[in-house]
Amino acid sequence: MNSLKLAEKRHSVREYKHKKLSEADRQYLDHLLIEKPSIAHASNLEFHFVEDGYDMAPLLEGVAGYFGMMIEAPHYYAILCDKESVCSKLVGYVGEWLILNALKEDIGTCWLEVINSDEVKSILNIDSPKEVAALIAIGYGKKELQMSTIYATSGSGSLSSLTDMGYPNIDPHNQKGPVSYRKPITELVYLNEWGNTPEIEELERMGIHEALFYMRLAPSYGNRQPWLFMIKNNQIDLIIKKTDLIAKTVQCIDAGIAMFYFEVGLHDIGIKGGWNLSNFKADYDIPESYSIVGRYEY
Repeated sequence: MNSLKLAEKRHSVREYKHKKLSEADRQYLDHLLIEKPSIAHASNLEFHFVEDGYDMAPLLEGVAGYFGMMIEAPHYYAILCDKESVCSKLVGYVGEWLILNALKEDIGTCWLEVINSDEVKSILNIDSPKEVAALIAIGYGKKELQMSTIYATSGSGSLSSLTDMGYPNIDPHNQKGPVSYRKPITELVYLNEWGNTPEIEELERMGIHEALFYMRLAPSYGNRQPWLFMIKNNQIDLIIKKTDLIAKTVQCIDAGIAMFYFEVGLHDIGIKGGWNLSNFKADYDIPESYSIVGRYEY
C-alpha cells in the first residue's frame, strides 16, 4: 500500500486522555528522532520533550496554541531551529514525519503555533540560542476513533520508501474517520507556464498523478491548502499562496509538510530526487501573491 494513501486517515487530536505515554512509546519516539530524515540540514533541529504537559499548558496560554487556543496534552515536543525560512521548512518536514510515525503506535498529535519563542523557552526552561518554531502536542487521543485507522488498509510488512519499518502492529478493522474537504488535482498543478492546467490523462502519462492525488491530503494550518506545483523540465516547483493572516514561520512549516508528503509520494512511485530549499528562481511568470518555497529536482 502506497504510504500516502494512508494519510487519508491522518487527523489532529485536540482532546487527550489524562495519561502519560508508556515507557515503550517514549522509547519508540526517542528512537525515531535518532533516525530522523537526513534532508538538507535537519540535524540542526532540536527536539525538546516536555514531560509535564498539563502543568505547562496554562502557562503557555497566549504564547502558543492553535488559532489562539492552547491545546492541553500530557506532553509536548518543542522544535527549535535557526531563525530563517529554510530551517522552518525543515521543522514542517521532519515534524510531520514524526507525527505519521507516531500514529503507527496510536500516539495522537497536534501542531501548535508558537507566538512568542522567548516566552516559550522561558516557561519550558529551554536553554538554546535557537528559536522555538513550533510545538507538537503528544498523547493518547480521548475519542473512540483510534489513531491506527491511518494504517487500516496496510498489510503486515508493508514498507514506506522513507523508513525501513513496516506496520505489523496495526489493527486493520477500524472504521474510517472523517476526511476534510480537499482540493482536486486540477487546482494544484500547472504545466510549463502559469495558468496552464494539464488534463488528468497528461499527469497519468507523466506518472505523477498518484503523488499529486495524495499530496492534497497533506495538513495545513486552518486547512488552507495553499499549495501549487509547477512542472517544468526535470523539476517541480512547490509554490505557496502568501497571506498576512498567518505568521511566516507557520507558512514555511506548511511548506515543509507539503514537501514531505510530495517526496514520499514520488519515491513510492519510483521517481527519485530531492528538494532544493533555496537559491532558485522562476523562469516563468508568477503572481506577486505567490512564492516558490522549494524545487524538487529529479
